Amino acid sequence: MSLQLDDFLITGRTFEEYVAFFDLNAETMKNMRVLDCPSGASSFIAEAKNRGIAASGCDILYCYDRDALRVQGEKSIEKIYADTSWMADNNFDFYHSIERHKEHRVGALEAFCADYNTKDYWFAELPKLPYADDSFDLVLSSHLLFVYDDRLDLAFHEASITEMLRIGKEVRIFPLVDYKNSRVDEPDNFSPFAYQIAEKFGGEIVKVGFEFQKNGGYMLRIKQ
Repeated sequence: MSLQLDDFLITGRTFEEYVAFFDLNAETMKNMRVLDCPSGASSFIAEAKNRGIAASGCDILYCYDRDALRVQGEKSIEKIYADTSWMADNNFDFYHSIERHKEHRVGALEAFCADYNTKDYWFAELPKLPYADDSFDLVLSSHLLFVYDDRLDLAFHEASITEMLRIGKEVRIFPLVDYKNSRVDEPDNFSPFAYQIAEKFGGEIVKVGFEFQKNGGYMLRIKQ
């Protein structure tokens, strides 16, 4: 296919980060079917399964094998931390240090690669997902929607969220600011799409116990 792996920065988050991003409760999730979409090199699925949670993920990158994803993930981490000046204005209450921030990325990649399989990790390209209606109780989506609102238009967001709601009873999206946090000093600092999507789908903007980007500690929660 035309997808070129070198075009992607492959990064992943940990279960601990997901709990903070999405205001999750590990015990409650044991009774739920959870999808991470897109899941990238996240260790959420591996760690969730270790806790007895029925979790799986999908991503456009899952047409590649474990070794290819590991190599590109390692390259991505090296690139990201070669210059950390972009982190200067961020809040380190959760991570405490740049080193700890990097540890989450490295640990996530290692756990992801160890767990990567064709049963729990499905190839999919939004806004179409290869699951039946109501396959999941909860769909989590981090660091794609709203983050890249300069290249993914409103129609893509609407179609993707419609699809997530088709397969899941509840959708949670984090963060609501773009990757540059370009509107940080504005009264309405989220991506304009976040407000439009919240209104269209009857979503609720919820403050969470995690803030790395200034004024970015919010998720969008939408239910069927």
